[in-house]
Amino acid sequence: MKKTGMTDQDPAAPGKTLQALLLTAFSLTNLEPFLRRLLGTLSGPGGFGSGCGLAIIVGCPDSAPTAAFSNIPAAERRLMLASPRVCPVRTKKGSVFCAPVMHGGARTGYIFARAGKTGIAGESARRLTETTAMIIAARLAGEKRDAELNLEKDIASAVKHVEELYLAFPNISIEEISRAVMDEARRMTGSDFGFAGHIDPATGWFMTSSLTTETCAKCRMAEKPVVFKDFTGLWGWVLKRKKPLLTNGADKDRRAIGIPHGHVKIDKFLGVPAMSGRKLLGMLALANPAGDYRPEDLETAQKLARVYAMILQRKLGEDKQREEDARFKAIISSSKDIIYTADLTGRITYMSPRVEDYGFAPGEMVGYNVLEFSHPDDKDFLTKALANAARTGRTLPILPFRAKRKDGTYFYAEQKSGLVFNGEKPAYITCVVRDVTEQRETELRLKESETLMRMVFDTAKDAIFIKDMNGMYVKANKACAELLGTTTEKIIGSSDTDYLPKTAAAEIFRTDSEVVRTGRTLSLINHHAFPTGSRHVNIIKTPLKNVQGKTIGLLGIARDITDLKRMEAELAIARAADAVSEVARPMAHDFNNALAAINGYATLIDDGLTDTSPIKTEISQIIKAVQRAAELTSKFQDFARNPKIGGQGGGNA
Repeated sequence: MKKTGMTDQDPAAPGKTLQALLLTAFSLTNLEPFLRRLLGTLSGPGGFGSGCGLAIIVGCPDSAPTAAFSNIPAAERRLMLASPRVCPVRTKKGSVFCAPVMHGGARTGYIFARAGKTGIAGESARRLTETTAMIIAARLAGEKRDAELNLEKDIASAVKHVEELYLAFPNISIEEISRAVMDEARRMTGSDFGFAGHIDPATGWFMTSSLTTETCAKCRMAEKPVVFKDFTGLWGWVLKRKKPLLTNGADKDRRAIGIPHGHVKIDKFLGVPAMSGRKLLGMLALANPAGDYRPEDLETAQKLARVYAMILQRKLGEDKQREEDARFKAIISSSKDIIYTADLTGRITYMSPRVEDYGFAPGEMVGYNVLEFSHPDDKDFLTKALANAARTGRTLPILPFRAKRKDGTYFYAEQKSGLVFNGEKPAYITCVVRDVTEQRETELRLKESETLMRMVFDTAKDAIFIKDMNGMYVKANKACAELLGTTTEKIIGSSDTDYLPKTAAAEIFRTDSEVVRTGRTLSLINHHAFPTGSRHVNIIKTPLKNVQGKTIGLLGIARDITDLKRMEAELAIARAADAVSEVARPMAHDFNNALAAINGYATLIDDGLTDTSPIKTEISQIIKAVQRAAELTSKFQDFARNPKIGGQGGGNA
């Protein structure tokens, strides 16, 4: 008869033992009580029997092994605890059995059995040992699944808490969200310290939005910065490489550099980046848990970092949008123009505060059609423009119309519009309205001024001209063209060399160049041979500048002073003649008196002489000379009374 390894006992006992083992596997007790219950079942009927030696050792990765013993000597216990995965006690065929407990594809412990006198033995004992090992492995796998499920639930709960916090309080700050994320991460990983922070989009600096209170309290640094321009140490490694980091030997990690004096000692570190795609938004860092960090802790931190990244992206986007909205509102409020939006029917959906200058409140106009605030004569034109924009997707460059004030009066306006599209279809229209009433009045005054200046320019008797930097005529009036013997059309683009002798043209170009070079005004009197004849001209030349103050040419005014020069010469001659007359009249009188005396004495002498007197002939010559002198004196007297200079005297000299 074949030996089955069964001693004298109830044949149903092994089945009952197996059933009891399976029921124990599904018990809700913790691992150590579960192992003790297994030992109790194995020691009973259908098991190894009373007096058997049993030991179950299950190793734990981050703590001491869990063990249960029954009838095992102390020395063997110590050996087994020192070797939790491989049994150090030698097995003996038929009486001493050992089976490994597998978990996650690796040996995590074992069950040891030394058969008693009344229990099973042989092959049955071996199978029971292996079955028990598999039950333990199944229990461990179940506990792992339960732990994973609990972890997932815990993580989901933490994520939900953060998300609900964000959704319930839309205006919550980044600092408050960062604190909530950090607190959840610390709770789930058992970390003493930690921080959560974000990258400032404007500077690229790291902002530690939250630090644990304990960190600040224990830190002995002179300065405790919350803004970091340089990324150093373990946390800097995470930010620079955009990769997670878990180390349970942070104090010995070569990457832990740059830690300032007085900083809290970091023994264990876990850091994960908060990423949106490939974009780094921030990070979550944890330190110094009671035990070592496990892969599960890294997974927890990564999941929290993901939701942190999503919220950061939204918050930073919202903050940026709020800043842009505030900036745009400030721009709109400070703009002198009226800015509004309307749907494609013309119904106003937004109106800027500038409309208050015209008597309206901004909200007062919302909901009304823009046509209600336009002049009746302009409504048809505006209606067609609006319909055309909705149909073609294009707006007019400028839309002029008259807009109504609250008091019923109108002002001239110019509108520049743009369409906002939803996909390929226009959704609404944005408009900027500028009050051009003052501009129109200015333009009208300017036109009047230009007309007046044009009339003065064209009708002036003085020659007025404008030249460029090269001495070419840009503009000239009729008097200037006539002086040069041409027309106002032909003179444009020509130069003085086209009308004047070379020497005269060269002299004019020299003075023109001096004016544009020095920027000074010159006043000159020149005498040139113009095509219309020789002329004396008084010329004033001044530099012509643009709005930036740069000289771009010269402005000249030339006056023909030929007649003035002639009159000046005649006046000088008249003054000289008067001076001569003043001197000549008394001189003629004195000459006549002297000649009368000479003539009288000569006549008396002649009357007293005989015809044969030898001096009678000389006396006769004296009398004739006196008579001729008297005639000359008479003519001199006539000149003194009416002097004529330049060969126009009273007779031939």
